[in-house]
Parts: sequence; C-alpha cells; structure tokens
Amino acid sequence: MSEEDNNGDSETVKDALSVLAHEIRLDIVLALLEGWAGVHTEPRRFSELMDAVEVKDSGKFNYHLSRLQGVYVEKVEEGYVPTAAATALYRAVLAHRPTREMTRTGTIAGVCPDCGGSMVERYERSFLTYECTDCEGWTGVTYSFPANGLRGRTAAERQQAVMHRADYHIGLARTGQCPFCAGRVQVQFDPQVDWAERGESPAVELVCDTCSWLVVVPVLTPLQFEPRVSAALTRVGVDPPLTGFHTVETSVERVSEDPVHRAVTAETGEGTVTVVVDDELAVQSVDGVASG
Repeated sequence: MSEEDNNGDSETVKDALSVLAHEIRLDIVLALLEGWAGVHTEPRRFSELMDAVEVKDSGKFNYHLSRLQGVYVEKVEEGYVPTAAATALYRAVLAHRPTREMTRTGTIAGVCPDCGGSMVERYERSFLTYECTDCEGWTGVTYSFPANGLRGRTAAERQQAVMHRADYHIGLARTGQCPFCAGRVQVQFDPQVDWAERGESPAVELVCDTCSWLVVVPVLTPLQFEPRVSAALTRVGVDPPLTGFHTVETSVERVSEDPVHRAVTAETGEGTVTVVVDDELAVQSVDGVASG
C-alpha cells in the first residue's frame, strides 16, 4: 500500500468514526440494530425511530439521521435500515468489551510440543499467548482473541477456541482474502532468515493490503487447507489441523526463478512430503515418499 493510499484510508476511517460522535446518532444505530436480520431486516419509519430514541424535535432528529446515512444507515422505500458496517462495528464493540479476565497469566494443562515441558497461558491486549516455561526451542503461539471469548471457557476450551479461530482466518487468508476486511492478502517469504540456524520451522507472513491484519505462521500451516497436501501429510503421520502446537521438521528451497517456485519439504519418521508452491502459496505439485 502506498503512503497516499494509507493517508486516504486513515481519513476515511476518521470520517466514519466521527459520524458517531453524538449520543442521538448512537441511539439511532442501536434502535435500528434491535431488529437486525441481515438483508431481511425490516425497515423502521422516521416517526418510529424518533419515538425509539425519544427525540421530540423532528428537525434535530432528521439532522442526526441524515449524518448517519451512507455509512451506517440506508434509506429505503419503507423507511430506514442499518448497514452491514453498523453491524460490524457493533459486533466489534461487544467482542472486545472489558471483562474481569482482561489480564491473566497461568500454567495450563498441556505440554510443549518441543520438549514436553509445561506451558503457560497469558492474555494481554486482547491477545492469547502460549509459551513453554522450560525451553526456547518452541517459539510459542500468539493470536488475537476477543475478550468476550474468555467468558465461560476453561483453559483447555480457550486454547481450542483460539486455534480454531486462527485456523479459520489463515485458511481464508490463503485464498487471498483478509478475514476481517475482505481486502487482498499478500504472501511474504523472508529470504534473509536462516531458519535452520535459528532452530525454527520456516515461516511465511500473510499481510492484508488494506487493514492491520498480519500473521506469521509456519509455512505448512496455510498449505494444510489444500486437500492434496493434507492427504499427503496424513500418510506420513501428520494429522491436520496443524496449529502452533505442532512441530514438523520442515525446509524450504527456491527451485525456480521465473516463475518463482519453492519446494516445501516436511519430514517425519514415516516419510517425506514435498509441496511446490508459487509466490502466492498456490500449490503446483505434491509428492510423498513413505519410509521403508
């Protein structure tokens, strides 16, 4: 994204948020969302909305309602309906509303996939993090998780929930679509990193061109959503879903320049799987060799 594009997006975001900077406008949006049913939401008439937000001055009410139109409210023949943008913002607020469990740290049941040691769970700034307390061989797992997801879940349920959430997002991002804003997702390999020297599995970065979504994951993680890859991995003893709690010995080699293709090789005691991908992680070929 260019600096000009970024500045333009920032102004758009500021304008959209500033529209809500009045209690009457917030009341209008909330009143419209009470009957939300997607595209089947029943419109509410002007007078009905006025009564719902308890505003007596029709001119004043009309001014605030008109300010919402275009981003959060749409006028239709039968009245007014909320837009998907209004719903998305409402859901985001509910997802991240403060809870008693906003900051937590503690040892959880489970073992480090590298050394078998104890794992610690930490929740800070709306991110769930899992780390080993006994070694540095496992880089751990961190992913954003709304505070609302902490409610009523045990430690094991939280761990499963955040992994399911990350898998869903990564699977969608692999197709080139951001799981949050539907913008284009770029795949970035870092050729300067010597993963073997660092003792880590080769990683790839998925980053949205539009919003702030970004994730760095082992290169096998997004590839597991390709049926040919998951089938080949299963044959050598690796059962998807692959999460940050799995370690598979993996290497990446650049095998052609024009077009750029990379061979991703996973080795287990039961065999080897080699997946050739392009710069966008599109699978070109899958080869598996069983041991023995």
